[in-house]
Amino acid sequence: MTRVAVIGSPEKESVPQTMERACRWLAERAEVVFSELTYDSSRALAKRPDLLVVLGGDGTLIAAVHNLRERQLPIVGVNLGKLGFLAEFTVEQLEGNGQFLFEAAPPVTRRVMLDVRLEQADGGVFETLAVNDCVLLSGPPFRMIEMRVEADGEDVAEIRGDGLIIATASGSTAHNLSAGGPILEPTAEAFLLTPICPHALTFRPLAMDARRMVVVRGTRVNEGTTVAVDGQEHRRFRPGDRLVIRRYRADFLLIRNPNRSAWYALRRKLMWGENPRNIL
Repeated sequence: MTRVAVIGSPEKESVPQTMERACRWLAERAEVVFSELTYDSSRALAKRPDLLVVLGGDGTLIAAVHNLRERQLPIVGVNLGKLGFLAEFTVEQLEGNGQFLFEAAPPVTRRVMLDVRLEQADGGVFETLAVNDCVLLSGPPFRMIEMRVEADGEDVAEIRGDGLIIATASGSTAHNLSAGGPILEPTAEAFLLTPICPHALTFRPLAMDARRMVVVRGTRVNEGTTVAVDGQEHRRFRPGDRLVIRRYRADFLLIRNPNRSAWYALRRKLMWGENPRNIL
C-alpha cells in the first residue's frame, strides 16, 4: 500500500479543514503516515512516505522541496493559493480524479534544480538549493552593479545593470519571464542567465547546459546588494564574494495532473499565446 505524507501551510485559514478532508479521502486508498500543518517536509521523512501531498500554494510547495533537500519525494501540489502554477490540483480534482496516484506509476516530471553556493570573502559559506531561481539584486542605494560571469572557468560576460537572474526551467515562468527571459519546457536540462535592466542592449538572456558550473563575481556592488534564492532565502553579496551555481544533486519530482496538457498552466494561467482581443 502506498505510504502518503500530507503537509499544509500553517498560514492559510482554509488548510486545516482541507487537510482533514484530504486525509479522509486518502485513507480510503493509501496509508497516511504523516499529516501536519508545517512547511518543514523533512519532519515526514522518518515515516518513509512514498508520496508527499502539499496543501497551499506554490510558495508552500517550494518550501517543502527546500526542506527535503537531497531526499526528494514525488509531490502532489493541491492549490489553495492564488496562481497555483506548480500546484496543479484542486482538492475537488484530487477527490474526483486522484485514484490514478495508487493504480500505476504516476506521471512524475523530473525538474533540474540549482545548487547555490555563496563563498564569502571572509571565509563564510552559505549553500542551499533553488527550485526556481537565484537572483542577484543591486539593492540600496540602488546604483547599477557590475558582475563578471564565468562558465566552467571561461569568461562569459561582464554585465552592468540592476542584477542577474539564474533560473531553472521551472523558474523560467517566474522572475525570469518578468525580466524578459525566455520560457523553457519544465523538464529542460538547462539554466537561464537573464540580466535585470542591463545597461546595454547587447546583454541578452542566455540558455546554458545544466552540466556547466557558473560563477558570478561582483566587481562593483552596493551596500545592500543581495542574493535571493526562490524569494525565500536572502544573503548579502559583498565585494570579493563568489556565487557558484551548479546542478543540484537531486531533481524536483512533481506529479502532473493527467487531465491537463503540459501547456495548460502556460495558456490558462499566464495567457500565453492568447489573442489580446480575447482577453480584453
